[in-house]
Amino acid sequence: MMKLIPNEAATKLLSFSAGKKLAFLILLYERMMPELRSFCLTENRDFSIFHTAREEYWRSLLDGSRPMSWAQLLQDILDATPDTEDFGSQEVSFALNAALVAANIADFMADARDVHIVEAMQYPLESLHAYVSDQMGLVAYDKAINNIVGGHPLVQKEARTEEEDVAFLSTIEDPPWSESKYSLVRGRAETQQGLLR
Repeated sequence: MMKLIPNEAATKLLSFSAGKKLAFLILLYERMMPELRSFCLTENRDFSIFHTAREEYWRSLLDGSRPMSWAQLLQDILDATPDTEDFGSQEVSFALNAALVAANIADFMADARDVHIVEAMQYPLESLHAYVSDQMGLVAYDKAINNIVGGHPLVQKEARTEEEDVAFLSTIEDPPWSESKYSLVRGRAETQQGLLR
């Protein structure tokens, strides 16, 4: 299976504290949210739970002590997640993948298991694979498809961004963070472009 970041960066990521892993996942979610928000607006669907999840994840980085029912948040996210069978557009698959990243973060917050990080990191790749394949008219049975997709500028950009996020997080102390460190991470999210931009 294709993956975006090199083994060395992935190994470093999985060696991080739970707080830094959460920060990496939030940065990933932030890049995927524009497609989810756009889909919800276009289809007149409620986006509020995905926004609430985002705010709860950020709050946890700043002050992880407030009690929160992550299992309930996870259920609310899954209840609001669009089903690809109900829509005939590629946009629904982008929205679904972003929602599943949000769900994996809630799962990670509940049990801190690395499997949720590994799963979450597959969803941007799935979205990019579908987007690039569609844009380039590639067919699923083409044996060279992974090489072609892997070389696309958007895929390369996301791979670089994920690797740079790991490098960035490795230079700062573990959360909970001071307001200034928190602002640094939040500012990083605000300067990154969306996944398909």
